[in-house]
Amino acid sequence: MEPTELAPLAPQTLTNWWQPCTMLTDQCWHLAIGPLSLYIERNQGEWLLGHQRHADQEELHRVLQEQLDSWPESITSSRYVFKQSPSQYQLLPCLMDRPVVVKTRQPVFIPPGESISFYLSTPVCIRLILGNDLTLLELPVLRLSDTWFGPSTQIGELCYAAKTHARHNLAELPLRPHRAVTPLKVTNRSGEMLSIGKISLPVPMLSVFAREDHTLWTEAVTLEHHSDQLLAKLKIERKLPEGIRAAQRVTTARQRPESHTLVRAFTGIFSD
Repeated sequence: MEPTELAPLAPQTLTNWWQPCTMLTDQCWHLAIGPLSLYIERNQGEWLLGHQRHADQEELHRVLQEQLDSWPESITSSRYVFKQSPSQYQLLPCLMDRPVVVKTRQPVFIPPGESISFYLSTPVCIRLILGNDLTLLELPVLRLSDTWFGPSTQIGELCYAAKTHARHNLAELPLRPHRAVTPLKVTNRSGEMLSIGKISLPVPMLSVFAREDHTLWTEAVTLEHHSDQLLAKLKIERKLPEGIRAAQRVTTARQRPESHTLVRAFTGIFSD
């Protein structure tokens, strides 16, 4: 893919901000994806990088690209030195490095043998790459809080807690440039009612796809609950669901799941 020359971009909701770009020497730019602002400057033998997050994190659904005469005084820069600074850079969306726990709108009960589908959106991280493969930094667009997910303080894993809800109807899901949507199917293979209050989504095992409408998606995920198990069987499709076409796979998963992977997925089957 040929890089494009950096040009001003007015704030808007969705655009393909992950495309490679070229930057001229002695230029300074402000790039914003959702609540995260990046400040980049290229000089003859160095790149300067800085960042900040907007206080009203979820209220900003923006993509912004503007040239600056100088850095804001409040921004601290990091300096990366080169014999000859690369001119090409790319911002890539990738998913968080831990599972993300999301709440359902209200407790969900799934009878034996039944299935339910959700659409979950989780915030991405921004990976800044120079040239072909030099990663300078990786930042989450939102600062998520830590949460422990498991039946006790001894059993479980450290996750991120996201302020979002599992939605059944895609039309109800706001499409935001700093979030990736995961189609999730939950199937109850046990002989008892399955109660779900929260869902832990194993995002490190998922890739990021960019659709032609500039929205970000992941593969479809299926979680199967079986009798007398705290763990659910995980199945990850290596493509998007039928009818949802992707323009490209932008980034691959951090972790490759093994076959017949079991994950701790629901809080309704043990105490919070």
